[in-house]
Formats: sequence, C-alpha cells, structure tokens
Amino acid sequence: RRAHTPKPWKIYDLKVNIKERRKAIRSALAATMDQEVVKERGHRFKHLIPIVDTKIESLQKTKEVIKVLQSLKLEEELMRVAERKVRAGRGKSRGRRYKIKRGPLIVVSGICALQKAAASLQGVEVCEVNKLNIGMLAPGGNAGRLTLFTEKAMEKIKTEQLFMNKQIIVKKETAKKEAPKEKKME
Repeated sequence: RRAHTPKPWKIYDLKVNIKERRKAIRSALAATMDQEVVKERGHRFKHLIPIVDTKIESLQKTKEVIKVLQSLKLEEELMRVAERKVRAGRGKSRGRRYKIKRGPLIVVSGICALQKAAASLQGVEVCEVNKLNIGMLAPGGNAGRLTLFTEKAMEKIKTEQLFMNKQIIVKKETAKKEAPKEKKME
C-alpha cells in the first residue's frame, strides 16, 4: 500500500474561467497561422498551408492521408515525428516508455473517416473543431503547433463564432412529437 494515494473524492481538475480559456484558445489559434512561430516550435515544413480542402475529410486509408501530407510538403515533418526516444528515469517502468513528438493537427468540421485513417500515424492527430482545446493547440504550453484546418471547419468557427465570448448556439431542427389524442367514450 502507498501512503497518501490520490483520493477519489478530491477534484484534481484545474478550473479556468470561461473567458480566460477562450482567450487562450484564440491566441493559440493565432499562433498556428504564423509561420515563424510554428517553425520556432520545431516543426519542419517548406510553406505553411493552414487551410486545406474539405475533401481531406473523406479520406479512408492511411496511405491516402500520407500522400496528401506529402503533397503539402510535410515529408520532413513526418520523418521528425516518426522518431521516438526511450524516456529517461522511472517513467519507463510506469507505462510511459517512449517520448513521442507532436506532429500536425488536422482540424475537421465533424465526425469523419479521416479520424480513423490517421489514427495509426504517429504524432498526427485529427480533432473536431468543437472539441479543440488548448492542450491540442499548444502542447506543453508552447503555442504554434502545425495545424491544418479544413475549409468547412473554418466556416464553422466563423458561423458559430466558436471561442468568442458571445457564442451563437445552433440548434438542430427536430421533428416534434405530438401527444396522442384521447378517445372520448360515449
């Protein structure tokens, strides 16, 4: 038995004010668009192309995803991310054997086939635009991750004003069920 183990009733989440969190996400988003900041973080690429075609969301095979990333001239980045180092210290025996570098983040508009296709690529992550957080945009607190947005995802950020202090809530239209009419007994 260990002394002073983590207690199940204690809340270990860090609470951050909503406006403060949204401002952090906005500044991290701005950093992803700046080529110098992204290169400074260690990413390797020739030209920063932050917005890609929406067709990328329909890719179903990992080979296709690799081909698209190579056409965007991200071969060096894929090679950089493919390396993994054995961690120093006790973390090796605690299930954290390898240190894996963070590569490109692909932001999509919703659930799509690309999420499954890119899952086996080391360092490459696919995220829905609604689920973006500061940990994905600025891993380790360092802003400027190489991020590719689909056109549809950028459109969704604009229309729903995501990460702004006044968000527009878009409700899906659903068919309303009517209550069954009571039968009159005569």
